Amino acid sequence: MKKILLVVALVCLIVLPLSAAKYDKSDGIGVGLSLGYPVNGAAVKYGMGDFRIVGTLGYSFPSSLSLEGGVQYDLTEFEIENIPFYVNIGGTVAVTVGGGFGLSVNVPVGVSYFFEAFDEYPMEVFLKLAPGIRIAPSIGFQMGGAIGALYYLD
Repeated sequence: MKKILLVVALVCLIVLPLSAAKYDKSDGIGVGLSLGYPVNGAAVKYGMGDFRIVGTLGYSFPSSLSLEGGVQYDLTEFEIENIPFYVNIGGTVAVTVGGGFGLSVNVPVGVSYFFEAFDEYPMEVFLKLAPGIRIAPSIGFQMGGAIGALYYLD
């Protein structure tokens, strides 16, 4: 996981300054990938200003099909060298089937960057940490996290 985060950080350091002049926060439907826990897989976001509906369908370790869905709200914006980032918080529910049933409630906190690159395709990259409570198969605390990218459709 540390190697993946290092690669994403290096890519962001190279790509973000190149795309900063074309900045545009995207609304509408975003599709892409989310890699992490509780779900690795295809990610979808529907944005409406600072509010977003989020979902991921994919694989969860050790061996189960998982679905995560919820909402996200952009709390604030900050800039690093005129490059805007958004701090967001949300609530999600993750359900896993196969290899046993699992259910958790999570509160993801993350940072998103919206940019246009490669001939002005609207993109978002994100990093999130998701503390939560596992409800099934047993009650307990869990910590998740994910990195990902989304492409916004017109």
